[in-house]
Amino acid sequence: MTKYLPWVAVILLGAALAWLLWGPASEPQIGVIDLVRIVDESPRAQELNKMLMDRYNELVEQLTAAVDEEATEEELASQERQAYAEYLAYRQELEAQLQAEVDKAVRQVAQDKGISLVIDSDVVRYGGVDISSEVIGRLK
Repeated sequence: MTKYLPWVAVILLGAALAWLLWGPASEPQIGVIDLVRIVDESPRAQELNKMLMDRYNELVEQLTAAVDEEATEEELASQERQAYAEYLAYRQELEAQLQAEVDKAVRQVAQDKGISLVIDSDVVRYGGVDISSEVIGRLK
C-alpha cells in the first residue's frame, strides 16, 4: 500500500490542479452601470421628468395668476417660496421613486447574470460588465 501512496498523491494533486484551472470561476463578477445614461435613455425616467415639468408649469401658472391679482410684494414672495417648496418636494418624491425603480432593476439584472457586485461607472477605471442597457430595458 505504501508503494502506491506517491501515485495517489500525484493523482490527487493533478485533480486539484485541473479543478483550479477548469473548475468554476472563483472570482465574483462585477457589474457596472452608467446612471447618467440610464436616466437619459430610460422611458420611465423621461415619463417622470415630464411629470415634473408639468407640475412646474402648473406652479408657474399659479404664480402668474397671483401677479395679476395685484398682490403685495410680500405676498408674491411668500407664494414664490411656497411654490418652490412644492416643486422641490415633488422633485424629491419623483427622484426617490426613480431611484427605487433603478435599484430594483439593477438587482434583477445582476441576479439574472450572476453578478455579485454592481458599481457606478464613475468610479471604474477598468473592467466590469456594463449592464446599463439591460437596466434601461427593465425600466418601463
